[in-house]
Amino acid sequence: MLPKKFDENEIFTLVALAGLMLALYLLPKAVSWKAGLATGLFFTAMACFADEVLSWMHPLNLYYTFDSKDIELFDFIIYIPVFTLYGYLFITVQSLFRARLRSVRIVLFYLLVWIGFTLLMESISVRFGVFHYLEGWDNLHSLVAYCFLFPVFYTYANWILKIEAPD
Repeated sequence: MLPKKFDENEIFTLVALAGLMLALYLLPKAVSWKAGLATGLFFTAMACFADEVLSWMHPLNLYYTFDSKDIELFDFIIYIPVFTLYGYLFITVQSLFRARLRSVRIVLFYLLVWIGFTLLMESISVRFGVFHYLEGWDNLHSLVAYCFLFPVFYTYANWILKIEAPD
C-alpha cells in the first residue's frame, strides 16, 4: 500500500494537489461545493473506469501508475483528491466563462484548451514517473481519449450548472 520509495512521482503528486487547491482558493467561488463535488467525482469515476479498462485489465495493460502495477497509497491520492479537484476546477472555470461559451467555435476552443493543458500535465506526469507508458500507448492515444472525454465532461458540467442555476 505504501510506495516502495518516496521519490519524484510522489512529490509531483503532492505539488499537483497543492497547485489545484491554490487555484481553487484563488478563483472566485463560481459554483457551489455540491456542483464542484459532483463534477469532481464524475471526473474521478471516468478516470478510474478508463484506467481500469486501459491499464489494469488484461490483455490491454497499456500503462501503469507510480512505481509498480500494484495499487498503492498515491494511486488513491491521484484519483480521489487530485482528479476530483481537477473536475472541480473544470466546472469552476466553465461557470466563470459560461456567458462566453455560446457558440460552437468558442466551446470547441475551450475544450481544446483543456485537452491541451491536460496533455501537458500528463506529459509532465510521465517525466516524473507518475504514469509509465507500456508498449502501445503514447500521448497521441491520450489525445484521442481526451477528445472523447472532455465533451462528455463539458456536457455533464453544463447539466450540473443548469440544475444549480436559479429560475
